[in-house]
Amino acid sequence: MSMRKLSTSDQLLLLMHILGIIDERRSQAINELKKIASMPSEQVAEILEKQEESGYIKSIKGRQGLLHYFLAGKGIIRVCSTFT
Repeated sequence: MSMRKLSTSDQLLLLMHILGIIDERRSQAINELKKIASMPSEQVAEILEKQEESGYIKSIKGRQGLLHYFLAGKGIIRVCSTFT
């Protein structure tokens, strides 16, 4: 499936899945995710907030008190469902 057919939100979820950002140990801060996704910090933050409200993303306090994000089980299921 082409990433162009996915919404920007789903593209970010897919990238997180591909990179294995699926648990607390592998969680990433917004600054790291914006580099990976080639998106502005504000856009990444907005997507993460909405996806966390939907239960697709979870956040934890990471190094230096920054929030770090990872795919929740529901997010992994959502990503995998794009291929079926």
